[in-house]
Amino acid sequence: MLTPIEVEPSKQTKVALKRDISWFGSFAMGYADVGADIYVALGLVAAYAAGWAPIAFLIASITYVATGLAYAELATAYPYAGGAQVYSMKAFNDFAGFLAGWMVMLDYTVCTALFAIATTGYLTFFFPFLIGTTFTFSILGLLIPVNAIGLIAFVIVIILIGLNIVGIKEASNLNMAMVALNIIILSIIMVLGLLLAFNLDLFNLQISIRGAPDSFGHISYVWSTNYSDQNFLYAVTLAMSSFIGIESIAQAAEETKRPDRTIPRATKMSIISVLVFAVGLSAISLGMISWSNLGASINDPISVLVQSIAGIGITLLPIVAFTGFAICLVSSNTGIIGVSRVVFSMSNFGLLPEWFSKVNSKTRTPVRTIIVFGSIGALLALIGQLDWVADLYNFGALLSYLMVNISLIVLRQTDKDTYRSWKVPFALNVKIREKLYEIPIPSFIGIFACGSIWMLVVIFHPMGRLLGFSWTGIGILIYIIHRRRVGLPLLGRDIGRSIKPMTYKMNALVLIRPEEKEEIATTLRSSIDTRFRLTLMSVISTDKWELPLATADEYRKLAGSDLAAISSELSSYGFETQEIVNVGSLKKVVTESATSDHYDFIIVVRGKAFKKGKREGTDDMITLVSAVAPGKLMVVRR
Repeated sequence: MLTPIEVEPSKQTKVALKRDISWFGSFAMGYADVGADIYVALGLVAAYAAGWAPIAFLIASITYVATGLAYAELATAYPYAGGAQVYSMKAFNDFAGFLAGWMVMLDYTVCTALFAIATTGYLTFFFPFLIGTTFTFSILGLLIPVNAIGLIAFVIVIILIGLNIVGIKEASNLNMAMVALNIIILSIIMVLGLLLAFNLDLFNLQISIRGAPDSFGHISYVWSTNYSDQNFLYAVTLAMSSFIGIESIAQAAEETKRPDRTIPRATKMSIISVLVFAVGLSAISLGMISWSNLGASINDPISVLVQSIAGIGITLLPIVAFTGFAICLVSSNTGIIGVSRVVFSMSNFGLLPEWFSKVNSKTRTPVRTIIVFGSIGALLALIGQLDWVADLYNFGALLSYLMVNISLIVLRQTDKDTYRSWKVPFALNVKIREKLYEIPIPSFIGIFACGSIWMLVVIFHPMGRLLGFSWTGIGILIYIIHRRRVGLPLLGRDIGRSIKPMTYKMNALVLIRPEEKEEIATTLRSSIDTRFRLTLMSVISTDKWELPLATADEYRKLAGSDLAAISSELSSYGFETQEIVNVGSLKKVVTESATSDHYDFIIVVRGKAFKKGKREGTDDMITLVSAVAPGKLMVVRR
């Protein structure tokens, strides 16, 4: 397992996190933190976007897709707990890493409390007496009233803290069970709603309404007319809250089995699932009920949709209520997992006091961070009302996502030797001053989208401006005090440089006989993966006879053409390749190449000639490499 290089050598013996999360557990972690948002955001977005609610979700989803893909690449290359702060440290410096981590810390803490309250809210369907019930506690002579919803939410978080202390496997199992139930129920609602309640005329009528026409006192409008467009832009910022949480998969990278395969798979599944339900339910709802009725049902929009399904809607209501309870419970649990891993990672890398980096030797979980920040979430849940923190939820996440997308582009240029088992597709190669830059187009779009929506949050959300910048200022002050106390520079890069990838790209020289070109690319692809950077070399041997210059040049061109074809085919499989054709002594060329520090491995392809008993050529190269660099030799068979 990879472990970060600590600030002091004595910390190398620290207990590591345990890899217990499967591919479905990883998917459930990403989906749980995002999928629960639709149970509230569906009505909230409709209240401001009106008929354009699906479009608001689509615009906000750009940040989700781009950032999710960026996380998939970065988390497989650098599989550390912490996510955004790890990538920002690696790409820039320690302060950038702290800022990225600090932004998601509050999001996870608020997530824990928000969805604990939402969980209790769904329980009121079965226990309606909880609504309006208040308990009064006497503490040090002070009478403190606590509503029943807040008290139960507090207890729920305490139970989840205990579950997470026991182990990540147990917490992950809870996620998987509840997420599976949620996907089944939402799929049923979409299918039945489309078949039994969808009215195309109603949909066409409502989809033309862009933004609610009324003004709202809590929105900071830029101009005093045309409230519809401004309400729509405000709705886009609210829709963004439906897509916060994709980083949860990366937060648990150190506890994920086979992260190089698991994380990309889980991330792509989570992106597709959330998009289908967020955009799909939003669009279908426009053909089932009016946007105003949906917007008026902010607390239970899914229940309102179900009731509009003729005949069976009432029957489904208890199931929907339980499903809402289940997925919100999982989302609260994911908040505890996320914040504990972020703080653990920040402490592990010297961004916060080292006390938080302690891992329990029995449970292999960061117990201290779970208890401390889980308790903060429990206290927030005790209030029972957390509407005022919604703006701050978006403020921090968007800045963190912005830094992730920027970090990906920077690391593509500065850390090219890192092997990436999966890469964000559709890269654009740009040449500036004779230097080639690789720019992933989705990440470039993600930077623009995250930055634009964050600016909308700052413009339209007065509480977001106040709380967001206050939280940022407090964090910077804490960082400055801590770094001065431990004697580390504020903008240091040494710890960031210590972040090692899962594996590096390795340079391999592939020795290919000029007459043996068939199926070479297929053989190499089936024998090695793209962590090898390949140099294809053929040698026009002059050991046994002298070749005229014109003949040697003709052989060189023919061999070069064959290697170019092989190289082109390998490139289509994702390999980095180049070709070399040498004319001279086979022994001299192979010996010099095998002993060169530039190549980590020498690959010899044993072809059909060997199978027929014609050992000369291929075996000569194997013998030569074995004699001078046996540790570098790799033999692959066709």
